[in-house]
Amino acid sequence: MKRLKKLKPAFWDHRDIAGSHSHTTFNFRRKWKLLVLFTSFMALLPLFVMTLVDFSLTRRIIEDEVESSMSKILSSAAASISFSKDLKKSALDYIVHSDAGEDNDIFVVNEDGALLTPSFYYGRPGTSDIFNVNLFNENSGIEEDVTPKGKPVIAGYARIPDTSLIFVLVKSKKWLTDLWLKPRLKLVWYLAVSIVLILLSIMGTATYLVGRIHSTDRKRTEALRHAEYAKKLASIGRLASGVAHEINNPLAIINQKTGLILDLFTLREDFSSDDRLIPLANDVLDAVTRCGGITRRLLDFARHMEPSIEPVDIGEVVGQVLAFLKKDAERQSITISVDNQDVIPDFECDKGSLQQIFLNLIENAFAAMEDGGQLTISIKLKEKDKLTITVSDNGSGISIEDIDKIFEPFYSSKDDHWGTGLGLSITYGLIKEIGGDIMVKSSLGKGTRFTLTIPITAGTDNGR
Repeated sequence: MKRLKKLKPAFWDHRDIAGSHSHTTFNFRRKWKLLVLFTSFMALLPLFVMTLVDFSLTRRIIEDEVESSMSKILSSAAASISFSKDLKKSALDYIVHSDAGEDNDIFVVNEDGALLTPSFYYGRPGTSDIFNVNLFNENSGIEEDVTPKGKPVIAGYARIPDTSLIFVLVKSKKWLTDLWLKPRLKLVWYLAVSIVLILLSIMGTATYLVGRIHSTDRKRTEALRHAEYAKKLASIGRLASGVAHEINNPLAIINQKTGLILDLFTLREDFSSDDRLIPLANDVLDAVTRCGGITRRLLDFARHMEPSIEPVDIGEVVGQVLAFLKKDAERQSITISVDNQDVIPDFECDKGSLQQIFLNLIENAFAAMEDGGQLTISIKLKEKDKLTITVSDNGSGISIEDIDKIFEPFYSSKDDHWGTGLGLSITYGLIKEIGGDIMVKSSLGKGTRFTLTIPITAGTDNGR
């Protein structure tokens, strides 16, 4: 079964779940079947017609040749016997020398149908009314008959000139059928092999064509959704930038006024003696500092929403993403460890793409882990021009059936109300756009590990 699943084309179980209505979906399996059926019909119909015509013509030609041969043999035999003084003895000599038998039954009858010579099908000489002489309406001819044992035969006859005797040659219809059918049956094997080869060629061609259409359709859909998603991210970035700027202004005022209040509390003895006022003012300043940090991170993400190539410090990028998700990690009691001991040189890349890649992978890891999970990020310089980053978690893992589909657009193993199925698909597209690669290993119930390979050769165009 596993081998058959491997032979199954990628589009076989595909469903256009991006379509909003069921009647707009494109069923690739049905298109493949229609293509195979139509092409097979058009290719095999002429083959079957030519085979039937060949069978029919071959049968008619061989039957005509046999009948013509029988007529010639009978006419020459009757003519040669008619010149003999002892007709019966001459006929017997001719029959003996002609090797009479099942496929070549030769005998002589009189007009009453009585046998004058032995016959393979009709018996011994002297047998009366054993042969239907009513068939012989002319001096010679070919007629169909049935032997006393019910076997169909073809009887050729010729009247011996100036006598009442009839020279008869009988051949089995089965022999005649075998004469043209057996060679044709050998061709049936060639026909069967030809049909199999034609069907395999048609199925292979149909699979290739529909597979290309399916691949192109997937790329088109993914590109459209990616563009739509990128526009949404850009809009969110502009909105976040505007919100951050608007929040920074009142934060600056709160920071300034709180600082002034703290100075007044410190200068006046009646306020400075109150142990509650100064700590409360310091708490306000700490909150302002924290809000300022949040707005700075928002502005940093917003600046990198638009693609741009710039020098990148990979450790800084990972740190920014982790800082952005710090509260989520604290809420789920997730422990995060970063292994970044190698000296990684700065390299040119799209910083926004890297941020989006790590944000999607870490958010997926958080979603897969229960409270108290473990997230491990390892950054290694594999080669001089390649950077390897692994993002591992000890979450629920991915099943064998799902692991080949996680990078497909709109595929999600989460609840219908959670997740769009675009995160990993977009991540895959982003990592490919910067010239990298991504692999996944997972064990159900034990966790998942994503391995990213990113080129870091300076001066190369790794952007979109």
